[in-house]
Amino acid sequence: MSSSSSSWTDYLTEATRRSATSINRAILKRRLENREKRVFLRRGGKVHVRITDLSRSGTVISTVYNDATQLARAVDAGYEDTRLSIQLLTPSSSIYSENSIRPLMITSELMCHILRRHKVHPDFLHVLLSFGEEPHVAEAGSSHSSAGSSSSQRKGAPSSRESKHRAWPMQTLKDGIMATDISYQMNYVEENFRDPHNPWSFRHTGVYHQHQHDDHPLQFDLFVLLHPNQSSVLDAQVLEWLGIDPSKTPLATSSSTSDMPDPERLHLLVLSSFLDNWRWYLRYLGERFNDATDAAMTMQPDEADPNESFKRVTELRNVNDWAYQAQACCSNNLDVVRKLKESVDDETNELVSFETALAGYIESCEALLPRIRNTIDLVGYTLTLHNQLETAQVDKELRDLTEKLRNVTNELKDLQQDSVDDSAAVKIITFVSAVYLPGSFVVSLYGMNFFVFDQDARQIVIAKDFWIFLATWLPLTVITGLIYVLIVLFDAWWKGKPFRLFQRPNKGRRHHSSEEAGQNELDVVGKVG
Repeated sequence: MSSSSSSWTDYLTEATRRSATSINRAILKRRLENREKRVFLRRGGKVHVRITDLSRSGTVISTVYNDATQLARAVDAGYEDTRLSIQLLTPSSSIYSENSIRPLMITSELMCHILRRHKVHPDFLHVLLSFGEEPHVAEAGSSHSSAGSSSSQRKGAPSSRESKHRAWPMQTLKDGIMATDISYQMNYVEENFRDPHNPWSFRHTGVYHQHQHDDHPLQFDLFVLLHPNQSSVLDAQVLEWLGIDPSKTPLATSSSTSDMPDPERLHLLVLSSFLDNWRWYLRYLGERFNDATDAAMTMQPDEADPNESFKRVTELRNVNDWAYQAQACCSNNLDVVRKLKESVDDETNELVSFETALAGYIESCEALLPRIRNTIDLVGYTLTLHNQLETAQVDKELRDLTEKLRNVTNELKDLQQDSVDDSAAVKIITFVSAVYLPGSFVVSLYGMNFFVFDQDARQIVIAKDFWIFLATWLPLTVITGLIYVLIVLFDAWWKGKPFRLFQRPNKGRRHHSSEEAGQNELDVVGKVG
């Protein structure tokens, strides 16, 4: 903000001198520096500003400026002496944004130039800095409206209209001209015609009104309007009110002095452009709430789907948040209406109607919010009951599984007993084989040709080559033993166990295994119970 920093500093300094309102210039300047890129166009961007002039003679000129140089000239021309000689002059500057989340289509330098030339009260900066994004949920209830008392410098007894303007800040312009400043921000909803699932959008419009008092011959009214988009409903309402055809640029029309529009009626146009939307928006929220409630009331606990329940709770929470924001915005609108009642002549009692309608909308929100919370609780209770039923079902299945496990354990015991019986039979067979094995060995040994029965000597004679048998048998026995040792050593190395060729068997191992199996079964049964 280096190029426009000095301009904003000069503006804040001048505004401090004119206004009796205390202004923290350092904080405002820092806020401007922090939000410049979000609120204003970058230098060289295409501006889009409409300036509409209404004179006492009945001439209305409305021009849309897309060139920064031409806009600056038009702003400077607005204060020429020839135009100030007219008793009533209502210049209305409409500044647009491409959409609610984009910057205003005007550069920081031009905006500062407009505020300085028209001596706009610095309270309007609080409204200005809210643009460049959607209405902040934390500021939904704030209208940023300024309020104060009349200046002691004003001479003469005030008229009834001037007395009403004492509810707003006043400042002294050049040549002793006294002016009342009205600034506020309207937070509202509009149909976006984009998303069928969420057809409404929160938006805001900024309004600044500088009213010069009737006791000055050069009295005039200045309006600065900040629109959230280029197709603003308020802009169309103002042009229609002034009898302007928006299809022609520049625009010109005329009206008789007897039918001169009252500048203060523009505030009523602002309210009438947006306040009725709350009725249909709250009806939309009510319909979404009814759909979610019907689904929640017909949902059975045993058939509840956690994913569907989560979606319903999310939907209800969204409706709840929107209702809270709508309630805050309606309070914002009600604050504006009540302050306007103190300063604007309302011969048709339209402000009273707006106040009554807004109070009703707030009561509707207060009635809707508890019902939404009750439905959210109902969905939560249904889901809790569903979880309890699921837990009971799981508990039953675990008990059945435990019973099956007990049966399997008994079968394993029977199988183990059968294995023990088979092992005993094998031992018997092995013992019998061991008994007959020496005899078989003896028969095989004596059946070899190394032993010969001498008929003459009537005795067994050992052959001289008997050593061949010993030389073959003993090495084979040793080799067999070594192979067994190597196998046991490799198995111990592979399993990471210490090598033990001879190990005393654990006599109670089988008994302990049976006890451990029984204990594990008891542990499972105990946990389920």
